[in-house]
Amino acid sequence: MGREIKIGIFTAGIIFLLVWGYSFLKGKNFFENNKEYYIRYENVDQLEVASPVYIHGYNVGSVTKIKIDPEDFTKILVIIDVKGSIKIPKDTKAIIVSLGLVSGKGIVLDVTHDCTGEDCAQDGDYLQGEVRGMLGSMIPETDLDLYMNKLQTGLKSAVDSISGPGDGTAFVNDAKKIINNLASITQKLDKILDKSDKNLENSIANVESLTKSLKNSDKKIEQIIDNLDVISENLKNANIDSLVINGNETVASLSSSIKNLKGVLVKADSSLDKIDNLVADVNKGKGSLGKLMKDDQLYNELDLTVKHTNLLLQDIRLHPGRYINISLLKGKGKDYKKPEKDPGLENN
Repeated sequence: MGREIKIGIFTAGIIFLLVWGYSFLKGKNFFENNKEYYIRYENVDQLEVASPVYIHGYNVGSVTKIKIDPEDFTKILVIIDVKGSIKIPKDTKAIIVSLGLVSGKGIVLDVTHDCTGEDCAQDGDYLQGEVRGMLGSMIPETDLDLYMNKLQTGLKSAVDSISGPGDGTAFVNDAKKIINNLASITQKLDKILDKSDKNLENSIANVESLTKSLKNSDKKIEQIIDNLDVISENLKNANIDSLVINGNETVASLSSSIKNLKGVLVKADSSLDKIDNLVADVNKGKGSLGKLMKDDQLYNELDLTVKHTNLLLQDIRLHPGRYINISLLKGKGKDYKKPEKDPGLENN
């Protein structure tokens, strides 16, 4: 088989799967021999394509198309797809109902009897349409009549028990007014609930959007969880006891060093105290250094001694013969002349 033929078969298969998947999402399955029925409505009450179709609570099909009736623009034409094995009478009513507070709309086929042969609706037939509000969807009409009958019976018993002679007619009239008011309130409540369907559907759409966002973030959330698992595993495998022991040893070593440092500081304080005492004694003139710093006479005498020593060394350098009597060094030197003034006594 050639490469081009394989590509063609593969492409045809992909197209078929796309068409089948699109039709399946719309509620129509090519592999089932279903029947199509047409219903006209004045208002579809926000019914959508792919909304379910029920018979006595059992899902038998779905809505495949909604459009304006080309024969009457004031009507909406709805096409439903029902399983071919399901037979319904021609007088079946297709009632649009609310499936719940957050479940949108659906169609209920009101089948009241069996059918055979020509009495059954055929593929392409039109069914009678009807729209029922949320309250009517939650409480069937027969049950509503039963509730009203029970309410009337209870009110009648109450009237018979509490009304006196001659007061029954007025009380019954008042009770009728109350019942009429209740019916009016019920109708208004039904209308309010019908109008609130749009807000409920918007809320559902927001919830679905949030769910999709969370679904799209699944990978990121999984990565975060994996990272937390890795961190937990690393902490679990880490030698915590060894780290604690090393930390304790380090703390003990630091404590010993701090103690040694304290000892050094104590010795330094003692040395500084001794230096302070020494400086204080010097300032008071105690000791040799103190006397040298504070006794001017001693200082002057020391200064004079140093000066005389310098003069002596200078004289030895200039007239060594006076101090060292060596014949080899004697010569015809100049005779010593005593200075007129003693240099050591100058400036004194």
